[in-house]
Amino acid sequence: MPNTARQEAKQATADWQALHPLLERCYVGPPAGRSGNFPGAIFTLCKLLRGSVEMKKGNHSIQADANNPAWILTTPGTRWQHFSDDSEIVSIHIALGNPQNGAEWSGPQIISVKPDSAGEKALAELVNCPVIKQLSPGQRLELQALKLSIPDYLELQKHTLEILKQSLLLAERAGMRYQVPSIQDPRVNASYRYLAALDIRESFDRGELAAREGLTAGQLDRLWRSELGQTPNHYRDRQRLTYACRQLRRPEIPIKVIAADLGFRHLSQFSNWFSTRHGESPRSYRKRPGTN
Repeated sequence: MPNTARQEAKQATADWQALHPLLERCYVGPPAGRSGNFPGAIFTLCKLLRGSVEMKKGNHSIQADANNPAWILTTPGTRWQHFSDDSEIVSIHIALGNPQNGAEWSGPQIISVKPDSAGEKALAELVNCPVIKQLSPGQRLELQALKLSIPDYLELQKHTLEILKQSLLLAERAGMRYQVPSIQDPRVNASYRYLAALDIRESFDRGELAAREGLTAGQLDRLWRSELGQTPNHYRDRQRLTYACRQLRRPEIPIKVIAADLGFRHLSQFSNWFSTRHGESPRSYRKRPGTN
């Protein structure tokens, strides 16, 4: 293998070392929310067993029914959905964590794809995994609370990784990808990777970030807009909002703790910040069907 290709392969491998997929939901039964807008902070797979559904997200919409079985794959973010009254589904939610390489979703935000035999096998094995079978209907997966043995944990992770792999392969064929943005300017790339790997609890200064690359804050903002269509502040704000949504899905974490993690001294400040960006308060978001 030529040196350049070897270096690219090594970098691609290193880029994903911090990726830790976590299965947060594996549910079979009626949908938690039949109709309306529903938040989704993680990657989801939905398969209809009975009934029909219409979903919209961003500029994309799909319709599906159980007579023509397909997987509905959805990227993180709020979607509108309407299930028929007789609907039953398989619902898989997988959190990808922070791979620390700045990977983001691109392409359509919701798709309907026909799974192949490998995909159907992966889904069946996950749903019938002993750890999943012992959960009560609708119970959220809390791996620490389940106190799994090492073999059981590894078995669950094996099936989680396989269903994620099959989902991503199908998604890519439809143009939905989870990948690191292609950035040409080395200064933008370096600052982007720095922010992607920065702990969400840490603050950053625009001037200091730019100075690391020998630029002013305004110069770095212009380069970011040209390459990524956003500024470092906008990117960091989206990171913080994603973190807030992810933590709000966990009812055991007090909202004031989430606010403190993000550097807000007062709960009202956090509530105003979240409401401005998400269109509803943190408490309202937490109470929505399917959020936790």
